[in-house]
Amino acid sequence: MQTDSQNLRLWETGDQIQAVAMLQMPWSALDYAYHPGVEHLVPAIFDWAVERAAAAARQNGSEFTLVLYIPPARASHTVHALARGFRLEDDWTIVHLSRSLVEPVVVPELPAGFAFRPLRGDSEVEAYVRLHQAAFDSTMMRLGWRARTLTMPMYRPELDLFIVNDDDQPVAFCIGWVHPDGTAGQIEPLGVHPDYQRLGLGKAVLLEGLRRLQAGGVARALIDSYKSNDPALMLYQTADNGNFRPEYEKTAYVRTFTP
Repeated sequence: MQTDSQNLRLWETGDQIQAVAMLQMPWSALDYAYHPGVEHLVPAIFDWAVERAAAAARQNGSEFTLVLYIPPARASHTVHALARGFRLEDDWTIVHLSRSLVEPVVVPELPAGFAFRPLRGDSEVEAYVRLHQAAFDSTMMRLGWRARTLTMPMYRPELDLFIVNDDDQPVAFCIGWVHPDGTAGQIEPLGVHPDYQRLGLGKAVLLEGLRRLQAGGVARALIDSYKSNDPALMLYQTADNGNFRPEYEKTAYVRTFTP
């Protein structure tokens, strides 16, 4: 298994960091950023990502699929992805949506026996991970990764939200993140346990998350969804649920590596 440090790479000139790249292993995705004026480093970043993904497949003895998300502002990077064997995968493409928080957000209504409350710190990280995995039918969310989110500079405990049942068991979740300038907030992620779906809990936890962002002075909310996730996109864009509107797509390019 690759360590976190192996999946982080810096490009430096002297004592100045010019670019950074990270393989987000739980999500099989590449995150990268660079200073203006050094976009010529993108091919080297992609070469490094290919090398690390191939190493992951060899070390794990199984296929590893890496995804590159390319927004419109980085459209010129597509040629570098295609040249390295990546292909368009529309189902993995992410739609980026936004809505204003200037006007009052609808007060959510919960069914009897349910309540909102925040995550209770480290003691509930394991419960969160179980809920997240159940909601998305995926084991991508990991205990260590989720625990580290509580230490991030942008983390605000009051925005790490649960809906609990009458046994105080978490059944839905929504996390809000405030951008450094304080003007925009991101909802990421949001989910409901399969046993509690179709009760309006997704709508309720979304609205409560938006209300809490608004109470913190945020004027604009952002949210992402896979292009193939019709129920989520419908929820976010319905007027009385979220009234989000698409801004752009982060196009997914994938490549599968074999041992």
